[in-house]
Amino acid sequence: MRTIAFNGKFRAGKHNGVWRVSDRLIREVDSLLADMPMAARPDVRVIVPAGCPAAEPYRVIRVEEDGQGPSQSWEQRRLPALARGSLLVNLANLAPVFHRPKVTMLHDAQFCRPDCSYPWRQRMGYRLLAPLMARSSKLVLTVSDYSRHDLAGYGVIGGGRVEILHNGADHILEMAADAGALARLGLITGEYLLMFGSVKAYKNNKVVFDALALAAQAHAAGLGWPPRRLVIVGPGRAALENAGLVPPADAVFAGGCDDAVLRALYEGAQALLFPSRTEGFGLPPVEAMLCRCPVIAAPCGAVPEVCGAAALMADPDDPTAWLEQIGALEDSATRATMVAAGLARAGRYTWVGAGRNLLNLLMECAA
Repeated sequence: MRTIAFNGKFRAGKHNGVWRVSDRLIREVDSLLADMPMAARPDVRVIVPAGCPAAEPYRVIRVEEDGQGPSQSWEQRRLPALARGSLLVNLANLAPVFHRPKVTMLHDAQFCRPDCSYPWRQRMGYRLLAPLMARSSKLVLTVSDYSRHDLAGYGVIGGGRVEILHNGADHILEMAADAGALARLGLITGEYLLMFGSVKAYKNNKVVFDALALAAQAHAAGLGWPPRRLVIVGPGRAALENAGLVPPADAVFAGGCDDAVLRALYEGAQALLFPSRTEGFGLPPVEAMLCRCPVIAAPCGAVPEVCGAAALMADPDDPTAWLEQIGALEDSATRATMVAAGLARAGRYTWVGAGRNLLNLLMECAA
């Protein structure tokens, strides 16, 4: 069996969703390897460029730090030499084109979309490299059937083998909720709606802002229920307004949140609003469901595939549809039904399951 080497360049990047997925999958593989008999265990290592933040030690997987720092040149030229003879596993969208054999994970095809809000140079770089990486890979992984079809439709992946490896979401339950988070933000349990803010066009924050503006106008005219406050995770008011968006006047801006604060916000929210027009997987709705928070989402991207009937759906271009679904959750029986459905649906997305699926695929490819 070939040795297995993980591309550790992701450790030099920001702690974003791709970083979390890469790190967590490697840790799950490490735990599974540690439980295997030594005779059946493949030799596995992570190759990282110099200067990356130190990681917690693995139980079995070896960490090999190179003397050169992270760069595109390191990944495309230096890494293949360091991983020569190994099955190279790349979990963060990028891989050296000329190394074989390799496994490459492409999370989505957002870089192919004109509204992706990525810098032009980054978008063009991905569009050039991604098809070359995919076609030179023994196996391509992606996070949903939607992403698989999307990547194929844009010509990123060809006729090679592609497997679906869903994300896990149960990390949100591993840390206790921050007991003081709601009080610090001036929030009351059950009296607010939650949303992830973004200036990216495809995240479609506008339809939620428009819906809540309509609700405020109707209430001022003596019609309808008073709109709940909106809590926005991520960018502040100025960033959203500079992008041409108009958040509610009474919106609460929570900023960047760690998992403890995020869990508290999920658990206290009346609902998570997720209006994105496209998602490769859609992690926040699954996290919310695990925290007993109902979800209202646009039926776009992988969200219908991932959430099924456990989320209420609203047209991404119709603010009135969003108000209707928000209103539906005012009924306690409807809300209880959605909470139960969400728990059942989200329970299938675990990191240990994702790690087990990944290890089985790697063992097969390395054999």
